[in-house]
Amino acid sequence: MRITRGAVVLLLVTLSTAVPAAGQGLERRLVVVVPEADDPRVEHARAAIAFWNRTLADLDLDVRMREVALIAGPPGMRAIETFARFVSQRGGRIPKGRDGPQPPPELTALGGDVVVLLSRQPLLPFAWPLIGSPDHLVAIRTARPGRPRDDTVLRNVIAHELGHTLGLRHNRGGASLMCGPCSSLAARESPGGWLPLTERDRVLLRTLHGKVETHGQPGGAGVEAVPD
Repeated sequence: MRITRGAVVLLLVTLSTAVPAAGQGLERRLVVVVPEADDPRVEHARAAIAFWNRTLADLDLDVRMREVALIAGPPGMRAIETFARFVSQRGGRIPKGRDGPQPPPELTALGGDVVVLLSRQPLLPFAWPLIGSPDHLVAIRTARPGRPRDDTVLRNVIAHELGHTLGLRHNRGGASLMCGPCSSLAARESPGGWLPLTERDRVLLRTLHGKVETHGQPGGAGVEAVPD
């Protein structure tokens, strides 16, 4: 779905009908916000979503990601970008949740579970926990023209930040998807161009999102993550 400035009401209606039926597992609804609809990072975001859905299916987990809206240049884009810059610059020094900086209404009005902002800025990417809906803001830096393999890096950066919204934390050392700090350039040597998950990551995903047979409900909620 592609939504422009005049269709925010339609977006909210779409989100209200996007809740899965009982027994179908948990669906993480993603709203992707871009400066222009033809931004090439949209395809990287979709590739990262597809990567996660394959991974979650392979692990037999009860959660999936779904893009419910693509919004190009929404009203209040400047306010959203300003909030993203603030978090990116100060994320390690400010509290999260209710005690942290409150997101602008232009962001919370977008709904969904995760808002993925493909920013105009060369900011430090992050996945920031919010209170309510959306429950995370993911911000992705602008592309770096002329830098070799930046497409591969960006795909892995987006997948990394989406991993935080699922509850994954940083791994120290090694070339893995959730490593931090690390170089995503190592992905060029990985199968399919994706950095791998560690066994620790897989165990945590099963703990958080595994099927609970006695109750028939998905596993626990995600863990807050600091910006990268």
